[in-house]
Amino acid sequence: MVNKRRKSSQDIGKQNAKKIADWVKTSPVIPLYQGRVNKTQIFKMHNVPKSTLDTNEDLQKLFDPDGPIEKLVQKQKVLEVEVPDDVEEESSAKENIENMLSNSELELKLKALETQLNSIQIDLASEEFLLATGRYIPKLYLDDGDV
Repeated sequence: MVNKRRKSSQDIGKQNAKKIADWVKTSPVIPLYQGRVNKTQIFKMHNVPKSTLDTNEDLQKLFDPDGPIEKLVQKQKVLEVEVPDDVEEESSAKENIENMLSNSELELKLKALETQLNSIQIDLASEEFLLATGRYIPKLYLDDGDV
């Protein structure tokens, strides 16, 4: 039998810090909450207990006010401010055109579904009438599938 050794808490802490440090090196979008770094979200993304921040020096260095995460947040905020309004308006105009096209398609689908719903409701009423009175009501309408 091979005896597998468990990792020490110190090794696990180093591994957790390395996970987050490697993630920061990829220059990701840092999740914010009320303008500040959302540490809870970051720790959840990497399956690291947030309580390790208090005891892990490597994690504390990452989250320092002058640490790499805060620097990324500052860059992120600058980029948000620098985006010109014209670019947003052009993209929103394109989205509006695409939405209008998809709206007309959706309206057609909606009408088809409404007629199908009406057909189902009539069938249900006919069945209920048959059960209540024993009389059959013949179909007096056309289904799209019958034509």
